[in-house]
Amino acid sequence: MKEQTSGKVRIFLGISVLMIVVFFLIDLYKTVEVAVWLFYLIPLLFISYVAPRWISYLLLSICTLMIGVGYVATPPHVRTDVAILNRLIAITVVWLTIVILLERKRAEEHLEESKEQYQDLVELSPETIYIQQEGKFVFVNGAGVELFGATSQEDLLGKSVLDFLHPDCWETASAWVRMEREEGKIISSIEEKYLRVDGTPVEMEVSAVPIDYLGKPALQVFARDITGRKRLEDQLRQSQRIEAVGRLAGGIAHDFNNLMTVITGYVGLTKKRLGNPELLAKGLDEIGKAGNRATRLTNQLIAFSRKQILQPQILDLNQIVSNMGKMLLRLIGEDIELLTVLGLNIGKVKADPGQIEQVVVNLALNARDAMPTGGRLNIETAAENLDEHSIDQYGDLPPGPYVKLVFRDNGVGIDEETISYIFEPYFTTKEVGKGTGLGLATVYGIIRQSGGDVRVESEPGKGSTFTILLPRTSETESVEEGVNMVQETRRGKETILLVEDEEPVRKLLMETLEEAGYTVLEAPDGGEALALLSRSGPTVHLILSDVVMPKMGGRELADQVASVHPKIKVLLISGYPETALGQQDETGGGLPFLFKPFTPHDLTNKVRNILDG
Repeated sequence: MKEQTSGKVRIFLGISVLMIVVFFLIDLYKTVEVAVWLFYLIPLLFISYVAPRWISYLLLSICTLMIGVGYVATPPHVRTDVAILNRLIAITVVWLTIVILLERKRAEEHLEESKEQYQDLVELSPETIYIQQEGKFVFVNGAGVELFGATSQEDLLGKSVLDFLHPDCWETASAWVRMEREEGKIISSIEEKYLRVDGTPVEMEVSAVPIDYLGKPALQVFARDITGRKRLEDQLRQSQRIEAVGRLAGGIAHDFNNLMTVITGYVGLTKKRLGNPELLAKGLDEIGKAGNRATRLTNQLIAFSRKQILQPQILDLNQIVSNMGKMLLRLIGEDIELLTVLGLNIGKVKADPGQIEQVVVNLALNARDAMPTGGRLNIETAAENLDEHSIDQYGDLPPGPYVKLVFRDNGVGIDEETISYIFEPYFTTKEVGKGTGLGLATVYGIIRQSGGDVRVESEPGKGSTFTILLPRTSETESVEEGVNMVQETRRGKETILLVEDEEPVRKLLMETLEEAGYTVLEAPDGGEALALLSRSGPTVHLILSDVVMPKMGGRELADQVASVHPKIKVLLISGYPETALGQQDETGGGLPFLFKPFTPHDLTNKVRNILDG
């Protein structure tokens, strides 16, 4: 093909040179006429279209020389006064025409070359590139054909892009069709889920830009398969979870081993001190304190898991911070300056007051530990409105009004790597014995379960800022009657059916209730309880049942008893926080519930309240 093309060039070149020689000879032996000089354009035009640029410029220069020689060689008596002007005009016309033509040809060659390079770049690109017009594929490169699982471009061209989008991403498709007509609007990298030809989903990172394609608006889309990256990210998160669980298990084991050492130790000592009432009471007190510490530890872990039972109320954060001022001063010490800046008209939040106070205490203690040589702690409150541009800073919070609580210290600060771990349980940067590793984990769990989020900003040596956002509420604060905190154990004579699969717990509850005057029937699971109710015997007034048991749990038992014995009341107990949450409806109602661990006093008073209700 190239040999045929070069042959044609040589033919046109020979013809053009011959024409130039003929025109030159005519110029020498004929009276000067303007049309003769313009005839030089004919061979030059042929040459400029088929020959390389340097040949065209060479012959252009030769023609210019011939025009001048033709004028000089013409006899003086034949020349006219206008001849030289005509030749100058002819030279100018020839040069302008040919140069413009050659430059245009060069531009077209560059454009064609750029187009070929672009096509090669697109076709050979390892990234998927396709063009959609009116929502349909009009171009797909080789990588796209392979990624979509097609055998050729024809399998995709003309088909709707919507057919290859996962149903979860259909809302994006209509927006992209509108973008085809919006110049200058670019889609930065977003993650979308596509479908291959065989229906297999594939995760892609996509960006797009509006273009003109064949004279019509279109959208050029760049897509990258990130399925492998997603898999690696999942593996990384899994390994991090395993690491966190390992740290959590080690911390729990350490703390509970200490508590069990206290309990078993004092049990042994108490057996030896049966003859000394004073030492006996002291040992029992220490056992009780260890049990309370174990309860607080499990509550902290439950707070981290965001499954604790909250008792939300309408709260004013300004009032909480103000009321805790003196206590915080004692907590952080005299070498740390405490400054509170309370915003005006910040609104109210709906949260558990005890849990929010726990958050304030934990963050204050964290700031204190970050300033071992003293410093300044600022506690600030303010109103905050999140819009679509600012929600990215606060996890998955929806736009809307919030109340902000900020703790800012000028302590040692936290590096970027540590920030990613600080909310994990039992993760601590403090010395052994100076931190449990549960303080910030508890804060995070409480705030997230309350519908808010926590943000940390810190640099080593520049202090730390913890920003808490809680949804602002428009509900009004309800006035509650005072509660008598000193309650005596209330006794009764009714019959209670106790259903508990753990024998030690069942035995303890049975003795507690019998000591309070009740007649107690016992069953290890729901099935045995129903069998006992079906037999003739004393009338059962209340069923006290654990929630999670083999064969039949407390919830199912309560449902069956309600259909057969609607007058029997039910009290559920459990050590699993999610089971407690499951008994409540949206208004906080549902079956009465008592969360383990509880004291004999708590149990007997709860039972009496239900029976009297």
